[in-house]
Amino acid sequence: MKKTLSYIAISLLLAGCAAAGYDSLRSTYYSLGYTKGDALLAANGQAIKVNVVSKKEKETLEQNVSASLNKYGPKWLDAKYAPASATENKSPYQMKWAFNVPESGNAISICRKDYNSNPQNFSTENTSVVLAAFCLNNKTLTSLRARVYSAPDTEDFAKTVGLIGRNLLTTTNPERFDDCTNFDDCS
Repeated sequence: MKKTLSYIAISLLLAGCAAAGYDSLRSTYYSLGYTKGDALLAANGQAIKVNVVSKKEKETLEQNVSASLNKYGPKWLDAKYAPASATENKSPYQMKWAFNVPESGNAISICRKDYNSNPQNFSTENTSVVLAAFCLNNKTLTSLRARVYSAPDTEDFAKTVGLIGRNLLTTTNPERFDDCTNFDDCS
């Protein structure tokens, strides 16, 4: 009985936090093809493009996300971030973001060329669901699903975006073992 009550109390506490609107990261995907070499090439003396897929306020969101990543995002290799709409960077690497997507939104598909032309990828209601990915051309290297309630011009938003960036652009791939001595140990 005590155990059941404690589970109920914990469930209510977690539900209360979710309902209160705290930003949270929900799931992360790492492609087996992602290596720290991708992040090194992306940050190779140029700003990493930040491409926001949105039906409204695209340029403003790109500027806010870029500024947030520059302030709180991954800093190794002196990585810098710039809005895709304002950079001449020809690198095939980019960070792609989609705001206010449906609950069923697929974070892995965000890098596809046709993602922003499909109306099913956008919600008409305010879902606060954010998808983000680190892409090489149209291939997803890492992706993440989050719930972001903070307004784009707040410090909480900037910190959450920075945390998402640090999860996307990691120096290691948790799905790979890169310090292996033979090929069979590397998968």
